[in-house]
Amino acid sequence: MFQTYGKALASTFFAGLIVVYVSVSGDNSIDGTEWVAVAIAVTGAAGTYLVPLAPQYRWSKTAVNTLLAVLQVAATLILGGLDGNEWILLVLTAGQALGVAAAPAASDNGIRSKAPAITG
Repeated sequence: MFQTYGKALASTFFAGLIVVYVSVSGDNSIDGTEWVAVAIAVTGAAGTYLVPLAPQYRWSKTAVNTLLAVLQVAATLILGGLDGNEWILLVLTAGQALGVAAAPAASDNGIRSKAPAITG
């Protein structure tokens, strides 16, 4: 299962960590800026799951998640400024992007995220 859904599972795991973190950090409630962080993380997880892999775009799931991670960094810097809580959020966001990049995946069309090794 991890070989097929690894990227989606990694993204969902870190999205969950982000939701928990913004829920319990600061004043123990989610404000507007934190809802933006939650929306971006959840959209990253959903996008990573929904985007199919194509032979010429084996990096498509990673690209979707990385673009949303960049958006998360921009939103954090623009909307809330940068303090101790935001640094942790950015570390979790980087973890989400790196986890997706490192994890395996396969689409229903049989395309895998990494090209098979040449043998023989």
